[in-house]
Amino acid sequence: MRPAPRPMSGKIPAPGIKEVRDISAREPRPAPQAAIRPIAEQFNSREKGLQDRENELREEMEALEADSRELELAAQEIEKEWAAIDEAQGRIKKREDELDAMAIALQSALQAAEDYHKGVRAGDAGKGHMDRLFQANRDLKPVLEEERKRIRQAIEREMADQLSRISQLEAELKAAYEQQGEEEQKAPPVDVGKVVADVTAQLRDQIGSGLPSGLDDRRVLTHIERLDQILSGGVPSGSVVLVNGPAGSMKTSLTYHFLHNLAKKESVKGMFLSLEQDRDSLLRQMERLGMKRDESLDNLMVVDLVDLRRSMEGQQGDWRSVIMRYVENVLKETPFKVLALDSLESFTAMSQHEFTRIEVQELFDWFRDHGLTTFVISETPMSRLEREDRMELYVADGALELTMKEVGDSHIQRWIRCVKLRGANIDPRYFNLMHAGGSFVLSLPMMRTSAQSPD
Repeated sequence: MRPAPRPMSGKIPAPGIKEVRDISAREPRPAPQAAIRPIAEQFNSREKGLQDRENELREEMEALEADSRELELAAQEIEKEWAAIDEAQGRIKKREDELDAMAIALQSALQAAEDYHKGVRAGDAGKGHMDRLFQANRDLKPVLEEERKRIRQAIEREMADQLSRISQLEAELKAAYEQQGEEEQKAPPVDVGKVVADVTAQLRDQIGSGLPSGLDDRRVLTHIERLDQILSGGVPSGSVVLVNGPAGSMKTSLTYHFLHNLAKKESVKGMFLSLEQDRDSLLRQMERLGMKRDESLDNLMVVDLVDLRRSMEGQQGDWRSVIMRYVENVLKETPFKVLALDSLESFTAMSQHEFTRIEVQELFDWFRDHGLTTFVISETPMSRLEREDRMELYVADGALELTMKEVGDSHIQRWIRCVKLRGANIDPRYFNLMHAGGSFVLSLPMMRTSAQSPD
């Protein structure tokens, strides 16, 4: 038999199985919530990121829907232009038929005259009469040909303008569809920091601008819906606004549109003072753009240099004082509220004087003191006005800039923006400016760089 183990002196016996279980049961175990918490936090963070992304995609979809609506409007304008071309072709056909009928009538008259000449060839009584008939024929024939040529050229020019506008609309529509397809495939990231910086800069420009002295809360509408929205309801009454742009940017047509529609729709009396273009030429140009003279005849005066010379014959002083006296005399006889001066450069050149800032301030104050809302057309580049802190931009209450922007494949768009307008919370972005259906239409340029300067 194995001898019983001897007890070890000075040592504690090892615990039994039961004691080990009791010890393990008493040790604290980690709570399950502590292990799950990091997973829940990770899940919540992921869910928040997905929600933010969903909001961004929703905003992009809304922007695409707005672009689609603009595309539909452009397509409607194209249809209108095609209808106008069909109408012009109908007029050409009708006029050609009339000319053919005149030619047939003339041929019949010549035949009758020839028959008559044969019948009285032996006598002297009809000789003088026949000579007059043949002379009339020789006189009438070139006149008829010249009239036919003139009518055809006028209609061809009209059709060429309409075809050019249609080509422009079609190019913009095509580019918009292509861009919309690219944006649907990949939505561009939004630089939140840049957006905040832009908004802050715009607010800094607007804060503290204040209302010019002598103005009230009344607004003068441009009667271009989106432009009035950009100007926060229109131009404050009594303001002096620069309409600035290069040749071909339609600044004269746009300014005339303001006065024409104020006269036509609100019976607001105005004067368009042209120092560059003669009155008849200006009115013909506006007629071609759908602004018929008889619609604003009672409330809009159109004055050129010939009218000025005739009215102010014998007056002393330089052209600046002569023009100001002329406006003042008209105001006394026929008060009006809106004045357009085309252009500031011509006014300066005629005055044979380089205006200082104080003199320009006095001129603009003179317009304000007479209660006139004045649009001053200018061709000095806006970039130069902004860099050199030119006096015209500084002393004017507002400024509209028109520019020509090349957009792919040498295609030119006209852009417009409001640079400043005291007393209004303006939208300073660039907008595409088109003339269609007898009016101007503004839309966001079909480029994502629309908020940037075109320079």
